[in-house]
Amino acid sequence: MDSFQHYLDKSNKSKNVDDLVTTFLFEVKKYGYDRMIFCLLSDHSHIGLSAGVGYLNNYPENWMKYYLDNGFDKIDPVISYCRQRVGSFTWDEMSSNLNLTKKQKICLNLGREAELLNGICTPLWGPQRFAGVGLASSNDKDATDSSPAALDHITALCNHFYLVFQRQHNGTTLNNDNLENVFLTPKEYEVLTWVSRGKSNNDIGDILGISDNTVNFHLRQIYKKLRVHDRVVACTKAITLGLIFP
Repeated sequence: MDSFQHYLDKSNKSKNVDDLVTTFLFEVKKYGYDRMIFCLLSDHSHIGLSAGVGYLNNYPENWMKYYLDNGFDKIDPVISYCRQRVGSFTWDEMSSNLNLTKKQKICLNLGREAELLNGICTPLWGPQRFAGVGLASSNDKDATDSSPAALDHITALCNHFYLVFQRQHNGTTLNNDNLENVFLTPKEYEVLTWVSRGKSNNDIGDILGISDNTVNFHLRQIYKKLRVHDRVVACTKAITLGLIFP
């Protein structure tokens, strides 16, 4: 049995969240990561949990207290970058691709001083929900493997961790009353995406080369499909269902 299959089997047999975390940490330590943090980046109403940073973690307690007391969870660039990515990425990659504010740089620097080194993050997407796993090392620069192959493997490990975590909370599907079967046409997708970016009907007509009446027609169709009555609620529901990505 290969290592990944062994991890799947052991995770699936874990009796509780503590067992699951122990199994997960044992596997990621093979890549040099001994620190982990699991964050619910949106409400997970299907399992009765609200959004929050550090739902599960073995980060230094004094760092987590300082992080939350200073509101770093509201400006953390790792979280911002995570929302725009699929698959694991390194903090170094994130730092080179984002124009960081002074406070964000302070957040990262203080994290390193707390011996959270060589960080990586894995976005975890699901229907009507979003989470993430952060990993770091308490050792020096050369202690970890962040090669593309390693990051792909870690992406798979994190996604299975997320699946089993939800199973343990009896939440592998949404409540049947809330299931939706909604599709937008390509033009409806374009219209609603521009609405979500704050454009007026007139602006959208100019951008797409269509009349105001046509924009209104598409919006009426969108409202009907989503069973809503205004553009704000339409955007919110479409984003929640993963129909648009503004």
